[in-house]
Amino acid sequence: RAARPRYEIRVRGELTPALLSMLAALNLRTEQTETGPILVGVFRDQAELNGALQALSDLGIELVSVRQLDG
Repeated sequence: RAARPRYEIRVRGELTPALLSMLAALNLRTEQTETGPILVGVFRDQAELNGALQALSDLGIELVSVRQLDG
């Protein structure tokens, strides 16, 4: 069985504690970097990734980039 791909989602702006709680429910962990927050998640398939991205948009979180991480 193939490993599920991990994705790095860069976002713009500050993530409040309430948003962080909602992100955890989406199985996204947060890393703070010098250039802003990065969300990292593992998704079963493209549909699950798209659902998470839509949820971020619905929460008013601005996406900067999305990329698949190796291994």
